[in-house]
Amino acid sequence: MRVTDQQILEAIKKVLSEDTIIHSQKELLEKVKNKLSINKGIQVSAERIRKVAKRYGVKVQVHSRKGKEIKICPFCGKDLQNIMSQDLFGRATTIGKMCKNCRFEIGLGRSPARYIFRR
Repeated sequence: MRVTDQQILEAIKKVLSEDTIIHSQKELLEKVKNKLSINKGIQVSAERIRKVAKRYGVKVQVHSRKGKEIKICPFCGKDLQNIMSQDLFGRATTIGKMCKNCRFEIGLGRSPARYIFRR
């Protein structure tokens, strides 16, 4: 049985009303699944919970690490655009990536490592 975005959002709100900060995506997944477990046979992924949380206004802080550079936004799935700046000699330099759709930003050569969810 597929869970609707509204059901996921209600479960996220209940979780965040009990805990003001959730320190990882895995922790949020476990707590949301517990809230949704009233209905048997419910399946939901951590990625979907993250996307629903961001789409409906939950504050999500992203900690990043050096790693494989991402090309697609982890929240809305759109392509990331380069953030450009000028160096001391006036040449254009890429300093990061940004999603034009949801305003997600990340530094160059970085990838998301941890998501922190706040009320």
